[in-house]
Parts: sequence; structure tokens; C-alpha cells
Amino acid sequence: VPSGRSPSLAKPPAMSSLRNAVKRKTHKERSQPAARAKFGLLEKHKDYVLRARDFNNKKKRLQALKEKASFRNPDEFYFKMEKMRTKEGVHVNTSSDSIDADTLKLLKTQDLNYVHMKKKVDDTKIQKLHSNLHCISALADAPKQNSHTIFLDSDEDPEDFDAAEHFDTVPELVDRAHNRQRRSKLEEGLAEPKGKASRKMEREKEAQYRELLQRMERKKKLDTAMHELQTQRNLLGKGRRRKAKGEDGSTQFVWRQERKR
Repeated sequence: VPSGRSPSLAKPPAMSSLRNAVKRKTHKERSQPAARAKFGLLEKHKDYVLRARDFNNKKKRLQALKEKASFRNPDEFYFKMEKMRTKEGVHVNTSSDSIDADTLKLLKTQDLNYVHMKKKVDDTKIQKLHSNLHCISALADAPKQNSHTIFLDSDEDPEDFDAAEHFDTVPELVDRAHNRQRRSKLEEGLAEPKGKASRKMEREKEAQYRELLQRMERKKKLDTAMHELQTQRNLLGKGRRRKAKGEDGSTQFVWRQERKR
């Protein structure tokens, strides 16, 4: 025992295990009185704090909106106002043009596949028309696109050259660049029909050439549409890009090259 201190005044060491073993009084929260049970659980102070904060936040928002409305220009107009309506004081968007990026990308892919399919069909039709038609001009009275040069074996006068004899046909068919039948075929009775049948064949041939020209123009438009849809689909993806002017003055996008793992 240290000097100057009585042995009877010394305190024993605290034992936390014994303190925890002693049974303590259980503090229970005050419940809602039976007469007020219809109001639900009794509100505590922490519940009041949350309710008060929510009330004050809403009050501040309403004050800010009132201040914003007081400074609003009465003649203000936006084109989006035409698509908005108010239902019981709540703004409702009547248009359904809001599409997320994934859905828009899928639609662009479907459009691109459809245009590609149509272009493939037109390519097949153009090849078929090219194989069936042998004439160069689109119409019967159209000017010739080229000339047929014949090289003579001897130095005879070109004025004495007989084209009908050279092509083995009648003089009426010499100027034709297509379906120039030989004399042997004509003698066998396979000559072309005359009168209404001949005019009908010419009309059908001209209609086929007009269809060929229309399909070729359509093919060009489909190529342009495919390029535009592919560009829009690429813009929906990732990657850094920049605008650039093409040789023809059109707007093009150049993507930054990235190393692929």
C-alpha cells in the first residue's frame, strides 16, 4: 500500500464482465394511446425532423417557382408548347417521339437492312433487263450512241462497199444495231412481224428501256440512302469523331483511329 493512504480506502479494480451481467431496466418507447389508435403510430422527434425538412424543401421550391413565374415573359413561345398539354395542373407530353438510343439504333439497322434488300432486288432486275435488251438507245428515235467502223482488206473505193452484202442481210436492216437477221433466216420465214405486231414489239422494247433507266436512277438514290443511314448508325455508336468537308462539298465524319485489343 503506498504511503499516506489508508488500506481501507483502496477501491477494487472494475470488472466490466460483471457490470454487463447485471440486468438493466429496459426503456420502452411511448406508444400511441388507445383513444388515438386510428391516427397510426405515435410520431417521435426523429420523424418530426424528417417531416419538417421535407416541408421546408417543398416550400423553398414553390417560392423559387413563383419567383420564376413572376419574371416570365407573357409573349414567350417555344415550338414544344404545341406538343404539351396540362392535365389537372400537370404537364403531359402528347407526342410519343421520345426513343432511347438503343431502340433508335435498332430501327436504323432495320431501315438499313430494308434499303439493302431493295437495292439487291433492283440490281437483279437491272442485270436481267441488260441481258434481255441489246439496243443502246432508250427510244427508237433516239440518236445513236456510237458508230460501227468497218476496216476493208483491199484498197478498193469505200463508196463501192455494200454494207448489206457485208452483213448478209437486206438493205432495210442495215441501219439496225440489234436483231439484224441474215438472209438465210429471212428466207426460212423467220422474218419480223409487220404492222400492229411490229409496233407492239417496239412499244414493249421502249417500255423496258424506260424501266431500265428508272431502275438505274432508283439504284443511285438507294446508294445515297444507304450511305446516309450507315452514317447515322455510326454516329449513335462510340468513338471520337470530327466533321470534315468532302471533295464534293458534302459533310463527312472522320473517326479517330483506336487500337483494338
